[in-house]
Amino acid sequence: MQQDYKTEMRAMTEGLAEWCHRRERRQRATRALIGAAAVVVTVVALLVPQDAGIAVDGNLQCCVDDACDRVDLILAMI
Repeated sequence: MQQDYKTEMRAMTEGLAEWCHRRERRQRATRALIGAAAVVVTVVALLVPQDAGIAVDGNLQCCVDDACDRVDLILAMI
């Protein structure tokens, strides 16, 4: 009876070390992926130009009219 218990325990824990090793590798890979993503996001955030706070105020209708006239002229040449 005692021998059967030991055999059963050995069979249950036979692949435990391998499973633990695979789990540890997956955790390391996941952490590395999250770290790489954080670095990429940080670099992109640093490379994106910051808003200079320059805004256009007032009526822009004159600019729109001028742009429409230019587009009409270009289309007439085609």
